[in-house]
Amino acid sequence: MTQTNTEERIKQAAIEVFAKKGFSDTKTRDIAAAANVNISTLHYYYRNKDTLFKIVADDVFRQFNAISESILNSDISFKEKIKEFVCQYTDFCKKNPHFPSFIVFESERNPDRVYGKIDFKAMDNVIERELNELIEKKVIRPISYPNYVLNLVSLTSFPFLNKHMLHRINGLSEDDFNELLETRKEMVPKMIIDYLYLKEDE
Repeated sequence: MTQTNTEERIKQAAIEVFAKKGFSDTKTRDIAAAANVNISTLHYYYRNKDTLFKIVADDVFRQFNAISESILNSDISFKEKIKEFVCQYTDFCKKNPHFPSFIVFESERNPDRVYGKIDFKAMDNVIERELNELIEKKVIRPISYPNYVLNLVSLTSFPFLNKHMLHRINGLSEDDFNELLETRKEMVPKMIIDYLYLKEDE
């Protein structure tokens, strides 16, 4: 196993364990066991739990922020931004399947560890401004900013938060789950756009 592969396995195991147990209840031995490495190997790459959490969180949030910023700062229409977010966030979560549960858990238990890593203010300003402009022009129906964000993020995140339930209750295989995600890349934006837009010509 190469050094890069070992580091990546530890990082992926860390975010999975942090997502399940939260930072406070996670022990380094839990992460080592999930990564199938011994404690000394884990400590060779990452000194302690705090260091590992910071590296893992910084890395995954950097990826998420890059996606958000590229969409927010693009010249595409608001409608296309909805489609792009759902598509790119779905692909991001496929690569980082424990990210949604990690966000939910740490936001409840240790909000300061999460909120400082996403520039919510900048994102909120851009999205809310565009939303309000379209409402004023009567292009879309009136909707509060929190409701818009909840619809967009929750409809995209929910399958990842409930993957085990879908496997267990609905008998979905991994291929079935991935096919479901691809279907939702088209379905979710259409649901949101059909509700929002009062006319076709933006």
